[in-house]
Amino acid sequence: METPLGASAGRQKTLQALEEQTELTPVDEPDSINDIIRAVNDIAVKRVLSPPQKTVEQIDEIYTALPAEAQPHYVSDDQLLRQINAARRQFNDWMGKRQRMAEMPSPVEAGRANYPTQRAQKRSRLEHEAREELEAKLDHVQSTARGAEQRALNAIGSSVGEQTEQRREQQRNELREQLSEGTIVKFRNPQLRAGRVIRVNRKSVRVQYPNPRAGTTCPLTGEEEPDEREDRVQLDSEYLEMLDAESIDEAVSAIDDLESQR
Repeated sequence: METPLGASAGRQKTLQALEEQTELTPVDEPDSINDIIRAVNDIAVKRVLSPPQKTVEQIDEIYTALPAEAQPHYVSDDQLLRQINAARRQFNDWMGKRQRMAEMPSPVEAGRANYPTQRAQKRSRLEHEAREELEAKLDHVQSTARGAEQRALNAIGSSVGEQTEQRREQQRNELREQLSEGTIVKFRNPQLRAGRVIRVNRKSVRVQYPNPRAGTTCPLTGEEEPDEREDRVQLDSEYLEMLDAESIDEAVSAIDDLESQR
């Protein structure tokens, strides 16, 4: 097919892409997580509608974090599959309305005097409503994916809370093994800080860091602020990070920048 040119080029390219896209059929009994991801990624039209990346990423992240014995239950979850197929059906509906909209020439092409404004507005409205319904269906897929996680864990006698705590414990154990007295870490309390580890506990670490108020007096007690302060940081905190020699200077520079903006 020739490349469209002229005033109708954009519309013709869209119409061409829609005509080349086949309607989606229901997915039945997926064998792997790749089948599930492919079923969601199919909800796209090249140059017209991008694949629902956020939905795909959430499904993949949930599956990857599940214990191996729970993953097959997640793949075969009936409710998740029903929502995915509902989104695929809605995609077909939207695509038909988007194609009918693309078939309408623009006022520039048709001439404003004879342009069927009401018909064009109706097609645009129907396409917009179908697109919103598609987005709603994809939101349902995301919420159902979270429910499928719990159902898969229930099938092996576990729960989201139990798995979350196990991951946190694993994170604490891994970090505890790496930390020792004198290790430099980055953390927040709530500002970004860099400090020196002075004690490692079972679930937390005690950190000593330069007091940003050093040289002033406490407004409540009137006592002089110490040069350093101490704080306790949970080992499973997402803001706790051990620094190597190369990154210490970068962290200090970032902290200085934040302090200068206060």
